[in-house]
Amino acid sequence: MTAAGKICTGLILCALFWTTQAAAREYTLGSAIERALRVNPTLEEKIHALESARMEIGVSQSAFWPRLSLVAGRNRLRNSGSYGSVDELSNTSTNSGLRATWSLFAGFAHLNNLQRARIEKDIAAEELRHAELELIANIQMEFFLLLQARRDLRYVEDSIRRIKTQLEAAQSFSDVGMAPYVNVLQNKVELSQAQEQLITTRNAIRTSEMRLNRFLGHSPEEKVTYKGALEDYPRKDDYNEKKALELAGKNRPDIRIAQKSIQAAEKTMLATAGEALPQVDLTSDWMTSSRDYADRRYTDYEREYWSVGVNITWPLFEGGRTAFGVARDRERVRGLRAAYRDTLAAARTDVLTALMDIRAAREVYQTALEGLKVAEETYAMASERYRGKVGTVTELIDAQTRLTEAETRISKALADFQSARAKLYFHMGLKNISLR
Repeated sequence: MTAAGKICTGLILCALFWTTQAAAREYTLGSAIERALRVNPTLEEKIHALESARMEIGVSQSAFWPRLSLVAGRNRLRNSGSYGSVDELSNTSTNSGLRATWSLFAGFAHLNNLQRARIEKDIAAEELRHAELELIANIQMEFFLLLQARRDLRYVEDSIRRIKTQLEAAQSFSDVGMAPYVNVLQNKVELSQAQEQLITTRNAIRTSEMRLNRFLGHSPEEKVTYKGALEDYPRKDDYNEKKALELAGKNRPDIRIAQKSIQAAEKTMLATAGEALPQVDLTSDWMTSSRDYADRRYTDYEREYWSVGVNITWPLFEGGRTAFGVARDRERVRGLRAAYRDTLAAARTDVLTALMDIRAAREVYQTALEGLKVAEETYAMASERYRGKVGTVTELIDAQTRLTEAETRISKALADFQSARAKLYFHMGLKNISLR
């Protein structure tokens, strides 16, 4: 390949690389959430917690299997006085071998602990799902704040262009003595206020972009493009009140966590109560032992033997430890049941509030549309009257301000409507990543 060919190939590869990089930094609402669900560190923490809960099931299951251990010991006895049997002679004894122990009955503690571990795994899974839903809702609401600020930016820039036009007209009238100079000053004050609003709006845009960057695992200063417009999203009722409440009762993670927490606490209470029952263990030893007498008149020996036995332990009195433990666990179950009832009430309130916010945002949007028509007509009339020397500059500035306010009210109503939809899906425990 010639040098020119190599250069061309390099340029093409660079172009492809930068194109890919640029494309990777452009997100719609759906693609932004998909990335966040892969890389957000909050979710990573919940994933590890879920894996830990799964491992805890294995720990609980191990109680049902025999335990094998290596046993070894060495004992040295020195007796300088009289003795009644050969076992009291000075000697050094050693023993070593394997011991198998199998818990045959532990007051149902092993079974209850295993069931509790499985329930706690389900709780960890619901906590992960809750974190995902919360992340989705946060990104959606921040995304709509960004789109609202961008829409407001257009209106503010239009406002500045209108004010500059008014200022030029006022300056021209003042130069030829057709209007007082105070009209010029009033327009300059209005222009200064609009420019302040422009700075605030641009800052809001950048703030939302940085927050979205953090959700998506990008650095705050990285340039990322978020694509979309408030008008792209449907303005519809997704669910009626009855259906929304029904879905919330079935799908909300916090409700399921509250239910599972009661079940786990009940298993803990049963395991505690089982401590008052007999504990039965099956043991088996394979041992070798030897004894070396200090007195050479006695013969040293070494033996190998097997042993199998059943051990039963039944605690009859432990100072009330088990009774108080069961009472403690029972109170915890009662507390969790009360918390469950409160969670149900909170879920109902959340869903109904989100539905009311959706209806209110729709009504505000319709009212804002009517207000915008009036504001546009008012501004056109005020502008015409001012140019015809009939209206005052105060009337014109007031009409301009009201027009900008009407435009921004529409942006806020659109953003509030979509944010309320995002909250509704979160409160119902459902995922709707793109909110279509």
